[in-house]
Amino acid sequence: MKIYTNIILDIKNNILEEEYFTYVGPIAKCGIHYTYGANKNAKLMGKKAKREKKLAEKRAKRQAKEGKKKEVDVEKSLDISKPITLDFLTNPDKK
Repeated sequence: MKIYTNIILDIKNNILEEEYFTYVGPIAKCGIHYTYGANKNAKLMGKKAKREKKLAEKRAKRQAKEGKKKEVDVEKSLDISKPITLDFLTNPDKK
């Protein structure tokens, strides 16, 4: 019996490459069988890590955006020591 370790197929399911070994004996003892339950924890940990990475990126982006807003607000604020004149109000290019 052939026990395949690697099979590469093309689009039309023709075998391009195959790796296998021959085995004689009961199927239950021919190798390690993985079930969904055996890999479940690894999949859950991967999903959790991906979710945390995505949330961290969103958090960093939001903090960067808030930092820019604060900088802009500081630039647009008025200097308390200078009096507000009519020229200042009517000419926005003059600081």
